[in-house]
Amino acid sequence: MLGWAALGAVCLALQAYVLVRWAADGGYRLVDVPGEGGAERGHRRVLDIAFPALSAAGVVGLALWLYRRCRAERRVSFDALLFAGVLFAGWLSPLMNWFHPVLVSNTHVWGAVGSWGPYMPGWQGSAPGMEAELPLVTFSVCSTALLGVLACCHVLSRARDRWPGVRPWQLVGVAVATAVALDLSEPAISLIGLSVWSKALPEVSLWSGAWYQFPLYQLLTAALASGLLSALRFFRDERDETLVERGAWRLPGRVRLWARFLAVVGGVHVVMGGYTALHVLLSLVGGQPPDELPGFFRPPAVY
Repeated sequence: MLGWAALGAVCLALQAYVLVRWAADGGYRLVDVPGEGGAERGHRRVLDIAFPALSAAGVVGLALWLYRRCRAERRVSFDALLFAGVLFAGWLSPLMNWFHPVLVSNTHVWGAVGSWGPYMPGWQGSAPGMEAELPLVTFSVCSTALLGVLACCHVLSRARDRWPGVRPWQLVGVAVATAVALDLSEPAISLIGLSVWSKALPEVSLWSGAWYQFPLYQLLTAALASGLLSALRFFRDERDETLVERGAWRLPGRVRLWARFLAVVGGVHVVMGGYTALHVLLSLVGGQPPDELPGFFRPPAVY
């Protein structure tokens, strides 16, 4: 557990370093280059305001629900720590564009800011202010990820009850398959127009060349991340500790809580970092941007 906690502390320190540099340098300001998608392309849609607002409200509602559960149980649950871990791991989102834009955000969306990716050590992508990030929309990942994990764990419990001799790796496969089934609606989300895949491999993409093209491997990479988080929550030892928490019982109460928090943060960063790295590697294979964008989509200058 101390190893996972140390990793979590390093991840939080790196996050703080990047975000402080980003804020101090004014990197949150987007560069608006004439002729490259200015305000003349269209006005904000209701959806550009409603979706991020609903995402933030969903996260607040889920946080309150977890808080009440922790109060009732008189302890900080693993679900609350997992929720916090996914929330803190949200800063990895722009790193998908490490070498070149892979997922381009609509800068008309409420809350759009310049990406903090360029302030990451070793960054090879665009300059500050040239890519957009949607923090309020990213919040929705925290709520949907946790709800997906809870659903997968419910399926795993049913599967273990039905087949008592099932092996752990088989249960992980069940979790991934369940996550794929839960994520089948994601291609339709591309039609919302909050972001577009600008590096989608044509051979394995739906609607290739259209602005709403969707890479099918996103279903698998997202399901792998969800399945691994579900396995992390589901498999516990005799002390009811997960893989990253093992040994926490030896620590004093207050130290134990912070150590568990850092360990979960470290575990979630490994999973979400692996998900991001897979997309970075796939983007190096190839891919093509959409032929054209709709009038309501205001892309950053790098598109």
